[in-house]
Amino acid sequence: MYIMYFQYFMLLNLISFTFLSLFIIDPFILWFFLEMTNFMFICNMSISMNNKKMIFFYFIIQILASFLIIYSMITNTLIMKNEFIKFSIIVSLMLKLSIPPFHFWSPLIAKFLPWNLLLIMLTIQKIIPFYMLSNFSIYPMMINIIIILSSIIPPFMMFNLINMKMIMTYSSIHQSSWMILLIYMKSIIWIKYFLFYSIITFSLFYTFNKLKMSMTQYYLLPQFHKFKYINLLLILNLASLPPLSFFYMKWFSIYLFIFNSNLLIILIIMMFSSLIMLFIYTNLLINSLFMFKFSSKMIKFNLLNNPKFTPFMIFLTLLFSPILFII
Repeated sequence: MYIMYFQYFMLLNLISFTFLSLFIIDPFILWFFLEMTNFMFICNMSISMNNKKMIFFYFIIQILASFLIIYSMITNTLIMKNEFIKFSIIVSLMLKLSIPPFHFWSPLIAKFLPWNLLLIMLTIQKIIPFYMLSNFSIYPMMINIIIILSSIIPPFMMFNLINMKMIMTYSSIHQSSWMILLIYMKSIIWIKYFLFYSIITFSLFYTFNKLKMSMTQYYLLPQFHKFKYINLLLILNLASLPPLSFFYMKWFSIYLFIFNSNLLIILIIMMFSSLIMLFIYTNLLINSLFMFKFSSKMIKFNLLNNPKFTPFMIFLTLLFSPILFII
């Protein structure tokens, strides 16, 4: 009982520190808030996970990135402005965000995280690093390399994967490339893009968590035929198919990129990468709709018994997101 209350307390503080940081400009205070959220997330990991090696691995990665950030900021204060120091801060933030080529740690840890903590790691834990990144001017050559790697590596790493947690982690890395490009353009639209992605991810993870799914087990769920189509809707929304809500967000982002002639080649690469991601998402769902006819007694939670569940998911996916887009 006390452990559950402690976990909720840590989670509430993590969310509070994260959103409070959006009103702060000072980099040292931002770094402090970033470390507080990491500490609270590690506390939640220690409560929910049995694999202590993965917790220690996550701790080492975060300590390394945090040390590079604070060392660079202190050096930057003492030695005036230095371009290499700015470069090291950006690299450290890339490591915290799990952006290629520093992405190796997040898929490994994702396999052992429960769905609720994975949701936090892929959404809330990225807010402060993205916000810190938006306060720096990124070199064009560096941003090109980062975005190309973030667009190309995740789709090819997702081929033949059956672990849903790893698939969603690579999907998050791919979506990060769009947000980084919006940040590079100094557009506030990256916040709306992040909010769209967070809403869709929450909807998906909620269903996966209720069904205790860690693998691509759609073929085990024939009795949940309505749920299959709802989940299909959510994943196709994540793939940015029209007329679903996330399509409009990407369409507006592309509209912004087109007017920047320096980004046309990058934009073409990202669009081809998105097509590959669409193929992967479609291949992920094809078995559930047309091939297998098995059943399982392992799954006890029937979503159809919850009449509020279906309208809630449709509202989040199709209605609420366009409202945010208009705002």
